[in-house]
Amino acid sequence: MEKRIVIPRIVVRPILPPPLEIGARIRPQWLHWQVGRYREKLSFGPGGQGKARVWVPEREGEQHNLILTQFYDSLIPQYGFIGPSQYAAVGTGSTAPDPSQTQLASEIGTSTSPRRTNVVPSGESNEIEALATYGEYNIRRVFEFTEAQVGGLNLTEWGFSPVSSRNGPLMTRELFRDGSGNPIVLTLATDQRLRLIYRYKVTVSPTSPQDVSVTIGGDGPGIRTAKFILTGAFSQTSSSGNYEDIPLIRNGTYNRRRGDLLVLDTFVAADTRRGLGMVGVLTEAAPLTYEYNPTTIYYQAFAKRLSYEAPVGRSRRASVLLQASDYPSWTIKSVFISGFVNDSARLLPTCNLVFDDGQEFTKDNLHKLFIGYWQVTWGP
Repeated sequence: MEKRIVIPRIVVRPILPPPLEIGARIRPQWLHWQVGRYREKLSFGPGGQGKARVWVPEREGEQHNLILTQFYDSLIPQYGFIGPSQYAAVGTGSTAPDPSQTQLASEIGTSTSPRRTNVVPSGESNEIEALATYGEYNIRRVFEFTEAQVGGLNLTEWGFSPVSSRNGPLMTRELFRDGSGNPIVLTLATDQRLRLIYRYKVTVSPTSPQDVSVTIGGDGPGIRTAKFILTGAFSQTSSSGNYEDIPLIRNGTYNRRRGDLLVLDTFVAADTRRGLGMVGVLTEAAPLTYEYNPTTIYYQAFAKRLSYEAPVGRSRRASVLLQASDYPSWTIKSVFISGFVNDSARLLPTCNLVFDDGQEFTKDNLHKLFIGYWQVTWGP
């Protein structure tokens, strides 16, 4: 009987890096509450004697807090990381805080006359504080309730929300507490005000180059390897366009260290109103360093918008489809999402995807080109 020798077939496939994924972590920091009054103060200067109103805290404290589950699950996909804290709310309920809660236990005001506030006191400001570690930011809010809103009340609870309506959804809910963490009642006189200074922390990544794989035009041979990084670049100059619709960013503000956060804030909410989040391509390598001089990286490119998918859990992904007439005969080395655009042609790279050597490809004028996916995942 003839013996047959079977030689096993061994297929060697290259190990691809993971798909492109962007992370965002959002955590509570602390609340500084103040009960006080405005008092008149005499001032003397070249113009003579004058009067000024000075805020005088008469009782204050600092405390930690928790962020509610609905912030991650429903508010971020609607309002981004920054928008959910646009209003402060207070109430008289004493129920212990729990992450599953969605509103205050007993908010002051009525449905027709809410008493939420987004008033920033004179001399204070809301802002995005860039921390020492790349990709880390504190969102800082300073809001004040007037005597007409809270004077003469006994307040026990507070929260922050994206909307002004009473019992609208909250991102955080807590009881007022003393320095030992015990719940307290803030009893305000009829001529006293309440000021809330709140910070929460957002950390985005990666802020150093990561090996990733990207789909170009489909599966299989269309997968390319690349490096990916977020950069902090946002403004090229101190008068970089009108961003009035972006919370905490105002026209003429110089923001070299906020581009990554602002682009992702636009991304997670699928916000197409802003100039942020436009896509461009380059024939050379986009910067693979977190901080770079934007005056030397100012590209002419055809701006394309990302196409966003519906959120799945605590993540959202997007892609871009280039038309046949876009970038004809370009050998594409980099694809990026812009942290700054002042018209349809000039983009500042912030979310930078740079194809490895030998992975570049040429775009012709006969075919459309699909590039995907960018994916942002967020959580505590």
